[in-house]
Amino acid sequence: MKFTWKSYWQPTPKGIRKIADSILAGATLASTFAVMNDHPKLATWVMVISVITKILSNFLTDDTTTD
Repeated sequence: MKFTWKSYWQPTPKGIRKIADSILAGATLASTFAVMNDHPKLATWVMVISVITKILSNFLTDDTTTD
């Protein structure tokens, strides 16, 4: 597995995609609970970090993919 800027246009490995989607879904739930408990700053930071994680996961690709 490698992390490069050109990898954004290549397919993301299935395992990494599942992990990143799960983090995003869990963070959305956590952010919702944080807003309901009057912690809007915490909710904002949780969502920002999870979206950045999801975007960064798109830059990972398998080593077997050719350029």
